[in-house]
Amino acid sequence: MQQHPTKSGDKIMKKTLLAAFVGLTAVAGAAHAQSTNVTIYGIIDSGIEFANNGKDSLNRVQSGSLSQSRIGFTGTEDLGGGLRALFTLENGFNVDNGSFAQTGLLFGRQAFVGLGSNAGAVTLGRQYEPLHSMHVKFSTHAVGFGDASAAYVPAIEDVRLDNSIKYVSPVFAGVTLTLFYALGENTTVATDSKSYGNLLNIQANYDNGPLSAAVSYASKKKTPAAPDNITKYLAAAVSYDFIFLKPYLVAETVRNDASSAAVPDYDFWSLAMDVPLGGGRLNFSYGSLKNKSAANANSRSYGVVYDYDLSKRTTLYTGYSRLHNDAGASFGVGSANGSEVAAANAGADPRALIFGIRHKF
Repeated sequence: MQQHPTKSGDKIMKKTLLAAFVGLTAVAGAAHAQSTNVTIYGIIDSGIEFANNGKDSLNRVQSGSLSQSRIGFTGTEDLGGGLRALFTLENGFNVDNGSFAQTGLLFGRQAFVGLGSNAGAVTLGRQYEPLHSMHVKFSTHAVGFGDASAAYVPAIEDVRLDNSIKYVSPVFAGVTLTLFYALGENTTVATDSKSYGNLLNIQANYDNGPLSAAVSYASKKKTPAAPDNITKYLAAAVSYDFIFLKPYLVAETVRNDASSAAVPDYDFWSLAMDVPLGGGRLNFSYGSLKNKSAANANSRSYGVVYDYDLSKRTTLYTGYSRLHNDAGASFGVGSANGSEVAAANAGADPRALIFGIRHKF
């Protein structure tokens, strides 16, 4: 007589199959992990800010003053023959209320994937404009609180762009070239202006020991009111690490083909420096922004920050920043998270004092 499996036998068989599946999955995962390198990283930054917008006082818990809070995932996979796949997904968030930054985008800071080899790397997605990355490199706190660039740069140019294609060359004699093109993907402006929103950025970086320098050119069609106007940016920067002092100098011009441009013609320059002091750093920053399209609309920025390392991961910091706006200017005190202490009105001089803590993981 043929034997039929009992219910207990069915259970044993199912458990055996489940155990085998789990085992195979673990083996496959281990094999995959051997060829793929993924890193999870992040920053949590929060402080107490005492501010004045030039008219009224504001006290608040601020998120990401020195460095915007974030969590990121980055990885590479060796594809053989010197070719590798690479990706980065980076979310920005606000510690004070737990919300997403970058207007609520899940991976609003960065989201890109690409290929790299000895010939360079090509990546596609939402990425930093190289011109902004230049400001990050040549400011004391990567366009953070107290940096002149934090007060002015977000208002006059882009930080990161969607639909972008970036190529970064290998290093040759200390020089790295970056070609960057972002598609505006316009569907609303007139047919003869479909390139509205497209941006081209070409940049060269030089690094040789304590000396670093960069030059960057960008052009973009920025405003529907004048869709064929091209806004052009030209910037240069240099720094030198003397060990006891590290100065940074940045100069940038913004020019337009048409007077109806969304961003006026500007001349911007900043001088900043890091000074090692008592287990930490004392940082100074001064910046000047001249509006070439309007009279009496210039602005100056002043900032001083001291950050003290409790460990390699945890930093305490305090700083003071102030802007002096002409009667026609209304710039605010900036921070790494983009949430400024806005001027109460044109001609007002906002200022802020911050005490904060930053932890990296």
